[in-house]
Amino acid sequence: MIKRPLSRRRLISRSGPLLAAGLATPAVLRRAWADEPLRVSSYAGIFEDTLKLEVYPVFTQATGIQIASVAQPDGDSWFQKLHDEVENGPLSVDVTMCGWQSATEWGSIFGPLDTSKIKNADNVSDHLIHQNSDGKTDAIAVMAWYLTFVTNIDSVPQAPTSWADAWDEKFSEQLGWDGDINSSYLIDIVAHTFFDGTASMASHDDLNKCMAKAAELKDNVKIWWNDEADFERRFEGIEVWGGGFYNDAIQTAIKEGFPFRSTFPKEGGVIGFGSWAVLQGSKAGDQAAEFINFCIDPATQGMISRQLGTAPVVAREKTDLTDAEFALVSSDIPPIVPNFSVYENESGWIARRWQKYLLSVA
Repeated sequence: MIKRPLSRRRLISRSGPLLAAGLATPAVLRRAWADEPLRVSSYAGIFEDTLKLEVYPVFTQATGIQIASVAQPDGDSWFQKLHDEVENGPLSVDVTMCGWQSATEWGSIFGPLDTSKIKNADNVSDHLIHQNSDGKTDAIAVMAWYLTFVTNIDSVPQAPTSWADAWDEKFSEQLGWDGDINSSYLIDIVAHTFFDGTASMASHDDLNKCMAKAAELKDNVKIWWNDEADFERRFEGIEVWGGGFYNDAIQTAIKEGFPFRSTFPKEGGVIGFGSWAVLQGSKAGDQAAEFINFCIDPATQGMISRQLGTAPVVAREKTDLTDAEFALVSSDIPPIVPNFSVYENESGWIARRWQKYLLSVA
């Protein structure tokens, strides 16, 4: 999955109380629920704070279901903890946030979702719905974010139009890029920009061709960063003119006065997303289904986008986002969807080969 370092969440500013007058809220039929709250974990920091303060109260008001919010650390250690709880008990959460890769790697700890109780799942694109090895839905995306081509408008007066522009010699030693080939999805960018898309990632030969092309960026990349805060600091200090980075973070920096732009290239931005999954053994399956259904309701999607700067996971016309609001968080250009199965099966080999390409001994 696209990484979710928590440093990025510090850039997100809240846009005001979610219960502002006139703001649409989903129509939900209230019913009697047990007094025990639904325990929901999400990424720690402003991300979890915003959901806890602005979104969960709306759900409780609409349904009567209380939410106990849990701060979730980044990385596999969280899912290992949940695995141990599923195996040995007791569970500390009922619903957790995960990415596609986490849902795949740790799928044994998630229970199948009863989609008959999650009617709004019909609004969500298939590539945002994860299925387990038995073909049953076990995670549904609730918010999306995009990796885009970001540039400093003072240094780069003309906006790029394609990912291919990153290879232009005008960017010699002026770009910053994620150095982790398995999370930067640079291979996917190359495949969709210079070759035949996902079909160009089907074999080792295909992947070698993509990595060879990606390695041609070496002359233009000044820093291969491992920490998002490092790129942010250098970009703000004009040490680099741009690179591949996250649209929501850059949009917030723009609001703070930085001379940046975020461009969705014609090939598409690279989509990442956070999904809700329910732990095996949770006794709150019905409440969890109600919660997930609420979160992917088109009205809620508009709320979440405004609060977190993330992209909706339902079609824009189903939300109440204005054109201007939608343009800040998403694009009508179809996204590049990472070839997750390749990274699941080949991440070690890809990482080793990429290091050889960077050292020019492939």
